[in-house]
Amino acid sequence: MPVVTLSGRHGSPVRAVGVEAARLLGADYVDHTLIMEAAKRVGATVGAVAEKDERLARGGERIARAFQRFLERSAAAGSAGDPFMGPTGIEVLLSRSMSDAAAEPQSTADQFNDKKMTEVITSVIQDQAATGNVVIIGRGSNVILRNRPNVLHAWVISALETRIAEVARREQITPEAASQYIKKFEEGRLAYYKKFHKTDPGNPELYHLFLNVDRLGTERTARIIAEAAREQEQLAAKQRPSS
Repeated sequence: MPVVTLSGRHGSPVRAVGVEAARLLGADYVDHTLIMEAAKRVGATVGAVAEKDERLARGGERIARAFQRFLERSAAAGSAGDPFMGPTGIEVLLSRSMSDAAAEPQSTADQFNDKKMTEVITSVIQDQAATGNVVIIGRGSNVILRNRPNVLHAWVISALETRIAEVARREQITPEAASQYIKKFEEGRLAYYKKFHKTDPGNPELYHLFLNVDRLGTERTARIIAEAAREQEQLAAKQRPSS
């Protein structure tokens, strides 16, 4: 079953493309918002977050199940007494911004938090890829899953002017403020990737596709991604050893 990771500069229509690609593939959709909601409500449905779209509800539910499996594995490994191995602890870890997470640790506790956050995110994203049939937005998923042959990685490109206008509309701020907002966000993400993944999020070697949504449009971009994802899955299936 196809697995897709989508990334792009802040303000690009990554989520809109992801939702449409998920629809075309009949796949679930997972992004940071759903991950956070699932962290708050481990083991319960998060359909209320995305009640207007069944794909989002399914994506939230599968993330909640992934967290539950992670907690069960942690308990089996003897980590049940760890304050960060429960729903509340996971929520605290994942609520940090990329800039906060990328900051140099000031104490042993900070180093511990970084290690646990990386462990949680990596575990959950790998769980999603193993389950299959999912579109995952960001969170380093393209790096975490870079060696899985059935996963398609795409980068969505949009002009800075387009991104500024989108962020200004979404955050209800001036274009000047939106420009600074984007700059700060991108600086934080770059620091995050360099710290935890030792790479630049825009490194072309991490992706199969770079797609300009300004030129292609959201629906056409999603169609290209969906078709490429099906082909990637078929290619990977041919390369798997027969049982």
